[in-house]
Order: sequence, then structure tokens, then C-alpha cells
Amino acid sequence: MRAAARPEITPLDEEQRKRVRRVLRRRRVACPSCGNRRRWTVGDALHLGFLFLDEDEDAYMIAVTCRRRGCPRPRTGVIAHRADVLEP
Repeated sequence: MRAAARPEITPLDEEQRKRVRRVLRRRRVACPSCGNRRRWTVGDALHLGFLFLDEDEDAYMIAVTCRRRGCPRPRTGVIAHRADVLEP
């Protein structure tokens, strides 16, 4: 497991990244810039529950990057619950 760049970032292992990809497919998430729905690189997670009062306590923002060649703005994120991503 690689070290987190910042203490508030939760690194995800490969199994957790697979769960995020399932969440993306289940929700039919599309890149807001180019409309891609299939090819994503999944990054790490940021716990939102303690940062924002309007988020659920177990909410995480997961970094995702569109891998479609030529996408003008490939970086975005998806909010997921702890149980959907971090717990088996």
C-alpha cells in the first residue's frame, strides 16, 4: 500500500477501486466533460462527513479521472458511502 500524500486522504487498494468502478457503472456515471461512461482511473478518497454539514457522516469523495483520449477536463469525483467502497 502506498503512503498517502496528505493525512486526510484515504488510499484505496485494488479491491476498493473495483468497488468504486461498480458504483460508477451502477449509477451510470458519465464524465461531465465528454460523456464517457466506461473508462475511469480511480484515485483515493477524501472523507467528507466531518468537513461538510450537508453530507452524510460516512460520505467520501472518490477521485476519478476520465481515460478517454482528448477529454478536455478529465478530472472529477464521485461521492460514495463508506459501506459501498471501503468495507467488504
